[in-house]
Amino acid sequence: MVFYAYVKNVSSNSTYRYVIVFASRAVADEWWRAVSTSSVVKFTESIRRINAQYYTHDVGQANAADTLTTAGVATQFLGKVFFTLQYDLGGRVLSIIPSPEHFTDHISGNSFFIRSKVSPYQYWYCPLQGTKAVYVSSTERTRFRVSRNGSGTAGTIMIGSDEIAITLTTVSQSINVVPESGQVIVSNAPKSGLKFSDFLGKFAAGLPLYKEGKSLGRSELFYTEDGEEWELA
Repeated sequence: MVFYAYVKNVSSNSTYRYVIVFASRAVADEWWRAVSTSSVVKFTESIRRINAQYYTHDVGQANAADTLTTAGVATQFLGKVFFTLQYDLGGRVLSIIPSPEHFTDHISGNSFFIRSKVSPYQYWYCPLQGTKAVYVSSTERTRFRVSRNGSGTAGTIMIGSDEIAITLTTVSQSINVVPESGQVIVSNAPKSGLKFSDFLGKFAAGLPLYKEGKSLGRSELFYTEDGEEWELA
């Protein structure tokens, strides 16, 4: 699904206002990573991300629309992003962009619930009492902290290629995987090589669990090549 954002000129209230159309929300975050880490200093100093759908730029330094055509900034997104210049203030016309009904900004170091994209009432759950297993539950949920690996990454926007750690917020335990079975557990050491894009298809719920013929309302969570899509909430 396409994703939209505004860009406002900080040096004028009437000119160089844009609507950006991204091929997807993921492309929007990847474009911002490219822009914010560019070696072309005038762009990193000009463009600011206020939130996922609102940016500012100082046109006196660099125009955000030029990120797609300036070498070393974000030319790799030329076929995935476009800018539409809005009427100047005197025109009194502004395109109203749609806002997602449910939206969570993927900020490194924040805590989230993790739920199924297809069945949003199914959440990751880690009881910690007598087990290290992580479950998928329709009645209980656990908050996890998701962070990019490396120093100085807190507060940045996570993208699919980032290696991450998923940790509990209450105790020093991280998501890991039993190699033989693929079962997801918590341990003192995080799983190495885990990527943010793994939420799009590397985790899957197992069969429902029963005890004495009664459903426990949960399933074990597995790390697999044929998983389903999960989202942060």
